[in-house]
Formats: sequence, structure tokens, C-alpha cells
Amino acid sequence: MAILRLVTRADDAGLNRPTNRAIRASVKRGIVRNVSVMATTGDIEDAAASLGDLEGVVDFGFHVCLTSEWRDPRFRPLAEVRGLTRDDGTFAAMVEELATFAPDPNEVTAEVAAQYERLIDSGFTLSYLDEHMRIGEVAGIADVLTDFAKDHGLVYDRTLQNALVIQSLPDWEGPGPHPGTELADHLSEVPSGTYLIVGHPGFKSDDIVRLRLDSGAEDDFVLSRNRERRMFADIEIVDYCENARVKLLRYSEL
Repeated sequence: MAILRLVTRADDAGLNRPTNRAIRASVKRGIVRNVSVMATTGDIEDAAASLGDLEGVVDFGFHVCLTSEWRDPRFRPLAEVRGLTRDDGTFAAMVEELATFAPDPNEVTAEVAAQYERLIDSGFTLSYLDEHMRIGEVAGIADVLTDFAKDHGLVYDRTLQNALVIQSLPDWEGPGPHPGTELADHLSEVPSGTYLIVGHPGFKSDDIVRLRLDSGAEDDFVLSRNRERRMFADIEIVDYCENARVKLLRYSEL
């Protein structure tokens, strides 16, 4: 049987209260060992209250946000960085739009610092840094994040992936109707190695129902986010990780 080391990460803590609750369930009842927190959202204080007692069970990460894919809510910068926003003061929707702004590294640094300080002020102890919507693909941003992570003693997810310390779970296309069983079955066929699996847990709620992409494209985020919660918390995946040779890792353990 393969020996698997699995870095399990739940993204978007702070997005809204149902997301915070779903992430908590994915830790307490499930296999999540890393929680990435956004500073630009409206429910960061609730995230701190809901998740803060999990410190030591999970690593908390700085989920750097320079884009805003949703129609509502629209994320805004915490620093005075007009070069990173649309005319209405909100972030670009996707990295392709952000790239057209040709971000000034000094403004990126200022915004990253402001987001970091908000998370620290909210009570989070941060171990790692990762990217919302893969913003490091935009020229110059990964360099800023590399330097920031080094200066603040954070593990940078992109650096680990580039060095093949961790790899995305091969051939995993996300959960379907039976998330826990599907992930367990998939892991049973994966070669030995250290892999990253990222999810965006959610519960059915009005806050999730209202999520719509800024582009206007329709998607059922209630279904997909509920499945990603179950991918982490269904009894089938919990039992598999306990009984098979799967080691669940925090970033700080790499």
C-alpha cells in the first residue's frame, strides 16, 4: 500500500459565517489540517471567533487576496493602492484582468502588509502564505510574496510546489455525489508521495446561495462547496485516512 503524506487545506475562511462554520466542521469532524484566512472579507472577526481555538490542531495561513471574483461581495483593498483596483475601488475579478493593471510591486507590498496586519490584529497566528485565485501568475507578484513570506517567517505554498516538495493530487478533478468515498477510492490508487488537496467548504445557506461570479456565469456554489466540505468530513474519508497509511500534514511540518 502506498505511503501518502497529505496536506489538506480549506480556503476562504472569513468569506462569510457559513463558510467559517463549514471549515470548522471540516477540521473537527474531518481531515483538514490547514486553514487559509482572507483579510478583505466582512466576516474575519467571526472567523477568528469560530476558528481561533483550533490553533495547534491546524496551521492558519495568509490567503493573499488581490482579486474579487464575486458579483457580491466585491472585495476592496485595505491600503491606498488605486493601481490595483477598478474605477469603483474594487479588485479585478480574475488574474487576467489584474495583469492588465500592470501592478506596481510597491503597491502590492503595501496591500499585502495591510492584509497581514489585519489578520494578526484579529488574533491569528500565521504559519504559511498562499494565493487567492493564483495571483502569483501575474508578473512580479510572486516575487513580492516570496520576499514577504521570507521576511515574516511564513512558508510560501508556491515555493513548495515549484520545488516539488508538495504536488497537487494527481488526476483529482474534485468531488462528485459521494465525496468522501470518491476521495478515499482515489487515494487508494495514488503513488507514494506528498500531495496537496485544497477545498472550499460550505453549508447550504443564503450567503452561499447568493454567490454569483462577477462575469455573470451561473454555477451552483451551494452544491460544489457542500461537496468540498463532505470531501473532507464524510466518514468514508476519515476512516480511510485513519486506517490506511495516510499522514495528514500541516505546512509547518513539511
